[in-house]
Amino acid sequence: MIEYIKGKIVKKGPTYTVLEIGGIGIKINIPISTSEALGKVGEEVRLHTVISIKNEELNLYGFATIDERGLFRKLVNVRGIGTKTALGILSEIEVNDFEKALMDNNIDLLTSIHGIGPKTAKRIIFELKETIPVTEASSMKEDAVGALVSLGFKSMKARELVERVLREKRIETIEELIKETLKRV
Repeated sequence: MIEYIKGKIVKKGPTYTVLEIGGIGIKINIPISTSEALGKVGEEVRLHTVISIKNEELNLYGFATIDERGLFRKLVNVRGIGTKTALGILSEIEVNDFEKALMDNNIDLLTSIHGIGPKTAKRIIFELKETIPVTEASSMKEDAVGALVSLGFKSMKARELVERVLREKRIETIEELIKETLKRV
């Protein structure tokens, strides 16, 4: 219905933001990962959105990337996973790491996420494994971090920079990822 919303940040919390759009303040629920990717109060931002209507209550959810929004939509279609749990999952794990956990049947990683027990983790893997394509982004991320470490960056700083670039921009190649990361140093 509403593909994205663009507006000025009026208020920002770890799990929500209020955007002013045409003189109207709109509260948007967001995962912590999106909150970290947003700018400061007063800056303009664009969020990819999902609308949820439950018990006659309208809620708007926003995401920094299309991949986050896509995973959110898939998660809320899993039996027993609601919008709150889906936001919690996105707050604790990156999309690429989540997809890798599915491909590897990594129940331990999924159960390390707050609110996900063994039964729910197995259900998530069973219901979503076939719907999520295998991506090269995870190995590309690790390769880029390794390259930056070999250039003298500390491992944690390199990982942080690479993850920020991947959240903010669609990257196709390892070369493009390293180049974009180095631009932000």
